[in-house]
Amino acid sequence: MKVVIAGEMPFVTEVGELCTQAGHDTVIYLVEDFNSAVQSGSAMPEAANVDVAIELHNESAAAKEELLAALAGFIPRDALILTSALATSTTQAASWVPNPARVVGFGVLPPLKSGNLVEIAAALQTADSAIEQAIAFWQSLGQEAIRVADGPGLVRARTVCCLINEAVSALMEGVASAEDIDRAMKLGTNYPHGPLEWADYIGLDTVLGVMTGLYNEWGEDRYRPSPLLRRKVLAGHLGRKSGNGFYTYS
Repeated sequence: MKVVIAGEMPFVTEVGELCTQAGHDTVIYLVEDFNSAVQSGSAMPEAANVDVAIELHNESAAAKEELLAALAGFIPRDALILTSALATSTTQAASWVPNPARVVGFGVLPPLKSGNLVEIAAALQTADSAIEQAIAFWQSLGQEAIRVADGPGLVRARTVCCLINEAVSALMEGVASAEDIDRAMKLGTNYPHGPLEWADYIGLDTVLGVMTGLYNEWGEDRYRPSPLLRRKVLAGHLGRKSGNGFYTYS
């Protein structure tokens, strides 16, 4: 099966590794590289005869729309499109491409590994056959696929990013240091990662994208992004991928 993946770190590399390990012919693009390839036309040969396109951009709805439209313009009209439904609903993402019946939303959170779980969400436009294809594809990667309702964040990202957002607010208010907040959650609640170090791994821009999507969808204060989270992203402190977030990385 031929797969093209376009999006942001660390999502593209981790999903790409699963695809390669499963034996799929996989091409990976970062968003900026894909946009450059589109402008130069060099993405055309690699996108021809694609069976599955995976879009993994979670930071900006506008940039996500541009990426999906570009992907749809290069791949076959009947190719399955899997879109990360973290910052937007699947229904909104499907509205940006021709033949939206082939669009299926999904949710994953790094770190990914074989035997993990992926959430599947249908848009109002999604065909039943596309859902069946999506489930079969994720199962081919060693993932357990479960159906959930459509909406930004789905289940895990919504829950985890809300937890991260609250931890960022606690840090901003001087409740405790980043290290102590993470230690309290790992030792006190047996979380696999502290919320702030988890934010650094996922990417603070992704966390902000999820919270912004939730806030735009529901308009409730509980989803309002922390001012410190916004400032970190504006400063380019995105976590591991930038070398600096709530912690510093070499």
